[in-house]
Order: sequence, then structure tokens, then C-alpha cells
Amino acid sequence: MAKVTFYKSGNSFDIPNNSSFIELEYFESNELPFGCHVAACATCVIDVIYGTQNISQKNEAEHDLLNDLDINGDKRRLGCQCVIHGDVTIEPLK
Repeated sequence: MAKVTFYKSGNSFDIPNNSSFIELEYFESNELPFGCHVAACATCVIDVIYGTQNISQKNEAEHDLLNDLDINGDKRRLGCQCVIHGDVTIEPLK
């Protein structure tokens, strides 16, 4: 299991390794909103505060959308496109 912690609130959730942040939708107190689930809406934009090494590399669709919105950065990700391999701390932008 991987622990996902929200930076500001400190709330944490355990989700299966090799799953997506989309798994957080099943928790009532989830703080990360989702929209399309396919890298088209940017509802789930996050900054990865700790644990970038525990998240998959950016795919082309994610990279393109973040560039189009002029918000791309080393720690900026779309939660719906990340595969989680270990503990992370994130901060949603919305």
C-alpha cells in the first residue's frame, strides 16, 4: 500500500501500489477533485511535495495539457495520469 498525504491538511489515505490517485475518489474526505479522468480537463492538477520518485513519469497527454495551460513544472502533475509506487505528499491546485 502507498500512503497519499495532503500537504496542508495532513490527511492521509492508503491506496494500493501501482494504482492512480483516482482511487482517492472512494474516500469521503478526499481533497483532490477529478473531472474527465483522461488528461483533458486539468481538474486534478497537483504539486507533488514529497515522493516524486514514487510516481510514474509524465505521459505525452499530461505533458501536452500542462504545457497548453502554461502550468507545467517538475512537480506539477495531473492526478488522473499518475501511477503511484510508494508514499507521496501532494497539494491540489484547486
